[in-house]
Amino acid sequence: MKTVLIHLSENKELKRYFCLLITGLLCFAVYAQERAHVVIVAGQSNTDGRVPVSDLPEYIRSMGIDSTGFTKGAYKYCKISQNRVDGKFVPFWPRRNRWGYDAVTYYLLEQLYQKDFYVIKWAVGGTSITPENTSSRGGHWSADPTWLAQNTPTAKKGKSLLLSFAQQISNSITKTLSRLPEGYHIDAFFWHQGESDSDYGPDYYDNLKNVLAYVRTHLTRKTGEDYSELPFIFGSVAKSNKRYNAEVEAAMKRLASEDKNAYLVDMSKATLLKDRLHFDKTSAEYLGRQMYETMLRVSSANVTVAQPPFDIDLWEQGLPNSNGKETEGYDDKKHNYKPSVRVFLPVSKKPVKAILICPGGGYDHLAMKDEGYDWALYFNKRNMAAIVLKYRMPNGNPEVPVSDACEAMRYIRAHAEEWNIIPDSIGVMGSSAGGHLASTIATHASAKLRPVFQILLYPVITMEEKNAHKGSKKQFLGENPDEKLVKRYSNELQVDKRTPGAFIALSGDDQSVKPIHSENYHKALRRLGIASEMHIYSSGKHGWGYNKRPFAQRAEMMEDLENWLMTL
Repeated sequence: MKTVLIHLSENKELKRYFCLLITGLLCFAVYAQERAHVVIVAGQSNTDGRVPVSDLPEYIRSMGIDSTGFTKGAYKYCKISQNRVDGKFVPFWPRRNRWGYDAVTYYLLEQLYQKDFYVIKWAVGGTSITPENTSSRGGHWSADPTWLAQNTPTAKKGKSLLLSFAQQISNSITKTLSRLPEGYHIDAFFWHQGESDSDYGPDYYDNLKNVLAYVRTHLTRKTGEDYSELPFIFGSVAKSNKRYNAEVEAAMKRLASEDKNAYLVDMSKATLLKDRLHFDKTSAEYLGRQMYETMLRVSSANVTVAQPPFDIDLWEQGLPNSNGKETEGYDDKKHNYKPSVRVFLPVSKKPVKAILICPGGGYDHLAMKDEGYDWALYFNKRNMAAIVLKYRMPNGNPEVPVSDACEAMRYIRAHAEEWNIIPDSIGVMGSSAGGHLASTIATHASAKLRPVFQILLYPVITMEEKNAHKGSKKQFLGENPDEKLVKRYSNELQVDKRTPGAFIALSGDDQSVKPIHSENYHKALRRLGIASEMHIYSSGKHGWGYNKRPFAQRAEMMEDLENWLMTL
C-alpha cells in the first residue's frame, strides 16, 4: 500500500506528466542497461576479415599474442557465436591469420562494458543479397519470401545465409542468453556487404531493406520485445574497390536517409589491400571505431557505463569556516572527513545531466556507500553524471556542511564543460540528514549554485522542536540554538518560487524521521505551484539506502524514480 501525492502547476503539465509516466512504464519493462549487452554482426568478406594478423593495432596485440597469432581468450569479456547454430558462445580472439573491423569494435566495447557481452556473428566471403546472383559462392542473404520458402539454411547445406543467421540467433537466445540471470538486450546490428552485388545495383535498396526488416521482425518474435527500431549500423563500399557500384552506394544512402534507425558509415575513400577488394589495416581500424562511435552515439540509453571515478579535494584555497576538528587530522574512521567529491562520469558523446549526492548519517557520520557511491553507479547507468559529496560534520556549526555543499555545486559548474555536463541541468539528491543538506541548498543557495531538481529520500527537513530529528538537530545547530537559526534551517519554511521541483520518497512507518518532514515540505512546494511528487510506501522504516537492507517495496520505489527521471 502506498500513498502518492502529485502536483504540477498547470493542467497541461499534468497531462504531459501522465503521458511521460505511461511511456516510462512501457520503457521500464524493456530497459536494457541492467542486462547483458548483445550485438549482432553479419556480412561478407570485409566483415569476416582479411587483414593480416601482423597488422593488428598495438593496443590489441598487447593483450596477448605470439608469433603466429592470438592466444585463446585474449579478449576478457567478449563472447562470440560465429557461423555456428549450436547456441554456444566462446571467448573471442582474432583468427591466427586475419582479422576484420569488428576486432576493433569488440576491443572498444570491452573497455566500455567492463563485463561479459555477447556477439552473434555470421559472415561469409563472396556472398550476395540478390538470389539471382549465381556468383554468390557461400549462399545468399536474400529475404525474398518466395525464395526463402524454396531454400534451406546454409548450415544445413542449403543456400540461405539469412535462415542460418536466424537459426543462430534463435538458438543463441534459447540456449544461452535467455538463461542469463540478469537478462539480455540486443543493442545494435553491424553489417558490411555489397561488393558481391555490383551487378545488381537497381535491386540493392529493396534487397537490403528487406534483410533488415526480416532480422528486426525475427528478433521481435523470438524475444517478445520490440526490435523494430534496432539500430542498424553499416559501412559503404570503397570507391577504389574493383566491385564498387554507384547504384549500390546510392541505395545505402537512401536506406540511411529513410530509416531513422539506419546509420551509414562512409567508407568511400577507404584504402584497400593489394587485391583492391578488402580493407587494409587503416581502413579496417577506422570502420571498427566508427561502428563503435556510431553505436555509442545512437544507443546511449543502452550502452552507457561509468568511467573510473576520481576524487577532488574541495577548498584548495583554504577552508572558510571550522567545525573545530580540522587540527585533529582528517580520519574517516573517526568521522572527521576531509571535504571532497568523488566524480562518476558516464561514457557519453553528448553532454549529460548531473546530480550532486549528499549521503546521510545524522550529521554525525556519512553512509558513503549505500547512500552515495551505490546511487552514483545507478545514475551513471542512466546516462547521468553523479558527484558524491563527502562533507564535514557540523559539530554545531551549520555553515560547515552547507558551505561544503555549495562549494561542490560551484566546482561542478566550473568544470561542466570538462566533464561533459549540461551546466543548467545539475540537481541534488540527499538521504536522511543528507536530504536536509540537499533541501538546504535547494532553498538557500544563490541563483548560480541552486540545483534545478531535487531527489529526497526519507529526508530530515525541519529543525523545529516538535518534529525535529533530535540527533541531527543537535549535531547541526548545537545545544540550545537560537530560534531564528531553527527557523532558518527548517526548510519547509524556506521554500520560495526559486526552489526546484522535487521527487520525495519515504516509508509511512518511519519512526526515526517522521513522515511529516516530507509532507510539510511537499505541501510548501505545492502552495507555490512547484512540481512535486511524493511517494509514501506502507513499510520500510528508515534508511533503506540503495540496497542497504531488505525493503519490500524497493522495486516499486525504483520504478517510481525511473519514471520521474524521464520527465526531467
